[in-house]
Amino acid sequence: MITAHDLRPPDATRVRSAETTVDAAREAASSGVGALPGRGPDEKPTGMLADRRVAVGAVGAVRAVRAVTQGMPPP
Repeated sequence: MITAHDLRPPDATRVRSAETTVDAAREAASSGVGALPGRGPDEKPTGMLADRRVAVGAVGAVRAVRAVTQGMPPP
């Protein structure tokens, strides 16, 4: 059975757990991909960071900041 690891090129870009979401989004955009594999400090796979997750997180953060600045409870 073929796994994702078999298909991934050896020089594939990865997201480190210590990177910010903004850094990861920039890397994905410059690589022209919609998702990047995540790696922990021990270099073991931790999951995938997809463009949808970045977008949903950014919208949620903006809504929370807007609510706080307008004196409302966060969503």
